[in-house]
Amino acid sequence: MKIGIFGGSFDPFSRGHLKIVIEAAKKLDKVFIVPTICDYYRKEKQPFFTFDQKCTIITQMISTAPGDISIDTVEKDKDSKWRTINTAEYFKKKFPNDELYLIIGEDSYESFKTWFRFDDLFNLTTLMVVPRSEDGLKKIDGLPCEELNIGTQFIDVSATKIRTKLSEEAMDNYLSDINWYNDIIGD
Repeated sequence: MKIGIFGGSFDPFSRGHLKIVIEAAKKLDKVFIVPTICDYYRKEKQPFFTFDQKCTIITQMISTAPGDISIDTVEKDKDSKWRTINTAEYFKKKFPNDELYLIIGEDSYESFKTWFRFDDLFNLTTLMVVPRSEDGLKKIDGLPCEELNIGTQFIDVSATKIRTKLSEEAMDNYLSDINWYNDIIGD
């Protein structure tokens, strides 16, 4: 069996993420979404959503998605010492005779050689990379991978943009609820 592992902070899980797992499920037998507590590359350290909220959002979004897609919460109670290699080893123990695919974005692919124990991770999994531009993936010598094309509609989807939009909408709703706008503009 071919099994995909799609990990990330998913803060929040977006339509772009959903498109990635749906496209991966067309090529693989099963895809696991693995939300993480720690994101070593994220600038903001405070998460927008709790782990359980992320899982609820993901569950709702994948509920009608085609393909064999599910969540694995192995990282829920892990600390900052838990890394992607640990997740890959966990899946290898769980599925010792299956092929594992690590699904990552092009930005992660470009920095892959800086990841903790990347060489061991590379030996346990095949990289499946989602390009970030319409030009396709620029492959790196010595780092073979499969390209997962999701089309151009979702290329510029960013969790940071989504969090900003959610923050703005939440603030707008809050200010409306307390009639702040009416106090400023009058009735």
